[in-house]
Amino acid sequence: MDLATLDDFAHINPASIMAMSNSLHFHTLEHAFREAAQTAENTGNAAAFRAYNVLAVVCSYRFNPCRPDTFSPQIIFKGKRTLIPSDYLGEQQGVLVQIAEQIDHPLLRARIADSCWHVNRRLHAVATLAASSYLNAVELFFKRELLDRYESDFAVPLKVVDLIDRAFAIYASVGKRNEIPDIAKQVLKRAYETAKDNECLVAFVRLSSIARDCGLLEWQDVASASEAMANATKDKLYAEAVKRVWLHAARAYLKLDDKESAVRCRVSAVEQTLRMRDEVSTALAKASWTRSAIGELRAIGGLAERIETLKKELQQHEEDSLSEFGSFSVPMDLTDERRATIEEFELLNVHEMLLRLAFTCRAPDKVALHKNCLGKRDKYFLSSMSGKSYADERGKVIATAAHVPHGSEPPEEWFDHESLSEAGLHYHIATEAFIRPACITMSRCQLIDDRHFEPIVCSSEFVPPGFEAIFSQGFSKLVQGDMVSAAHLLIPQLENALRHVLKSRRSNTVRLNVDLTQEDQSLKQLLSNYWVEIEQVFGVDNTYLFHILFNLKGGPMLRHEVAHGKLSTAQCFEPSCIYACWFIFHLTCVPLAPHWNSAIAGAIQEISS
Repeated sequence: MDLATLDDFAHINPASIMAMSNSLHFHTLEHAFREAAQTAENTGNAAAFRAYNVLAVVCSYRFNPCRPDTFSPQIIFKGKRTLIPSDYLGEQQGVLVQIAEQIDHPLLRARIADSCWHVNRRLHAVATLAASSYLNAVELFFKRELLDRYESDFAVPLKVVDLIDRAFAIYASVGKRNEIPDIAKQVLKRAYETAKDNECLVAFVRLSSIARDCGLLEWQDVASASEAMANATKDKLYAEAVKRVWLHAARAYLKLDDKESAVRCRVSAVEQTLRMRDEVSTALAKASWTRSAIGELRAIGGLAERIETLKKELQQHEEDSLSEFGSFSVPMDLTDERRATIEEFELLNVHEMLLRLAFTCRAPDKVALHKNCLGKRDKYFLSSMSGKSYADERGKVIATAAHVPHGSEPPEEWFDHESLSEAGLHYHIATEAFIRPACITMSRCQLIDDRHFEPIVCSSEFVPPGFEAIFSQGFSKLVQGDMVSAAHLLIPQLENALRHVLKSRRSNTVRLNVDLTQEDQSLKQLLSNYWVEIEQVFGVDNTYLFHILFNLKGGPMLRHEVAHGKLSTAQCFEPSCIYACWFIFHLTCVPLAPHWNSAIAGAIQEISS
């Protein structure tokens, strides 16, 4: 963007901005300056065009008064962003500092001064100008000389609170916390009293905190006023806002060391949580609010009886929520893949069938899963604005996944849960197109039983000594289609097999307890403590599948479901379970593949003959 000089700004008369717009919103000012710049360009006034463009950019910064990055880009998209104050370092900043005091619009004057001081903290006079200009804008708002963009039921909009908050934050940052001008305190007091008298709850909480920090109020004043306002509005105003006032009162009482009053206010805040529960219509939402209330009561302590009552209500809401769950289907034609699998296996001998079955598909690619997750977040950004919860067959929430704001780097846990749907599709396709058709064809063409798997399990490094019969029987049940037996034989063996492989690499998988007794680590602990080593042995994709298929809460959790006797007959025939049993067979055969024909095929042929 071209530099706007002092001469350029002289062409637009900085003292006449109020005549262009008396808005209290930066984006309205930005729009006005964009239009003025366009008009100037159309008339050939290059100086005015440059000046208006700079003012439009200054008004475009995203305003975050409660964060260290007070000014951030308006838009961030695909590695690009709009301008921020640090982009105007140097000569342009010097020009803005000089013209700031000439601006007659207090909000624009405050924005220019604040953004310049934000990147150059040595400009103390400019900082003071910014704070006083913010408060001047608030004064003009109450006089109706600056107008809120939207019609509001609130006498003190949060936009006004943001300006006051920023002004007092500037005073504190430049070392004037104890030297705040009287005019600033008068503006704050007027806003506080207006919010209090008009029951603007959120504004009241924020303004009372600012007033307390600058010495206008004592903790006793805050506590009394907050409790009185919460009591007066507890049944008529928005419950979340009333709850904030109760918690504000509780904090003030704690500062006064009045723990009894603090507990009283916190319990009243929980009642607002339950009020929000009563205002929703679905049982699933009621269960969510009830869980939140139980957690809040536990944090208070000493309310066991009330918690037990809520637990019973929670159980009822969870049971009622089961009728609210639905299902949907996506048509998928796998006829060609299924036919190709059948035709391939019909022509094979037993030893060839078993080898081909072990490698008929593969684990989903971890990198591809994560790329798809990011792609879906960018494409369906509305779905990424809220978190997710995962419920079991009884309606209990067993896992939650927080949302990740667009543009920020997701944590590993976010990728894990977002990968579940994509992995589930992989299980379904692999099972219906390859694994099941292969097993059905093998059973139709050959009589395959435990004996055919004995050479495999006795030679595989994946199978611990003494467990060969369990593995061979489980694999035969998989081929025969007896998934109830296969799942309960094979899935419990995965953890011990991993432990066996790690021990063979001289890794100590035993945990020493506090009482000096020892026990083997669980699958969750093995993945947590030996993830890198497991990746070295099994590869990145297989290791990730251990986690999302057998371990991750919210996923199939097959290890947990089988270990605790929760895997039902119907669940044994789901694609995830069939795929898991095949996957264990795959892992058993992987180390044997290089010498299958020389060491394994002959033994299987001898059994088959």
